[in-house]
Amino acid sequence: NEYKSYLRMLSVSSSTVVPAPDSLANMLVQALNAQDNNLLEEVLHYRKPVTVEKTLARLPITQVIPLIKVITEKIEVKPSRGSEMVIWLKNIFRIHRSYLLSTPDVASQIEPLYNLIDKQLGNYAQLTKLSGKLDLLLQEKRPEEDITPVRSSEEESDIESEESDAITDTDL
Repeated sequence: NEYKSYLRMLSVSSSTVVPAPDSLANMLVQALNAQDNNLLEEVLHYRKPVTVEKTLARLPITQVIPLIKVITEKIEVKPSRGSEMVIWLKNIFRIHRSYLLSTPDVASQIEPLYNLIDKQLGNYAQLTKLSGKLDLLLQEKRPEEDITPVRSSEEESDIESEESDAITDTDL
C-alpha cells in the first residue's frame, strides 16, 4: 500500500502532490536502510518547512545520525547543495536535540559535518577579504571625476531647499 502511494506520487509532479509526513518518514527510513540514493533524493527534495518538520518528527532516533552523515556526504560531494540541505540539518538538530545531547559519542559522529561547515566558513572569510581588496583596487584605478559622492536624503533636501531659496531670491 505504501509502495503504491509512492509510485502514484512519482507519477505526478512533486510540486502538486506532497505525501503525508508519515509516508515521507517511512520513505526516508527505507532509503537510509536500503542506501537507496534515488529514494533519498526524492525525500530530500521537499523543503517546505512544515513538511520537513513533520517528517523529521516522525523519524526514529536510530536514523538521526545516519541521516546527518548522508546529508554531510551530499554537501561534501556538491557544496552548492548546502543551501538546499540546511533546512533538513537545522530541523534535525532542533527536533532531535535531546537525543543528540544524550548520545555520548555524538561529537565524533558529526565531526565531518562540523569540519565541513568550518571549512566553508573559512573560505567565506577569505573570499570576503579578497572581495574587499579588489573593491579597493578598483576604486584606486578610477579617476576621481568618475566617482560621484553618494548623498544622503538629508543632503539632497538641503541642496534642493538652497536651490529653491536661490530661485525665489532672484525672482524678487
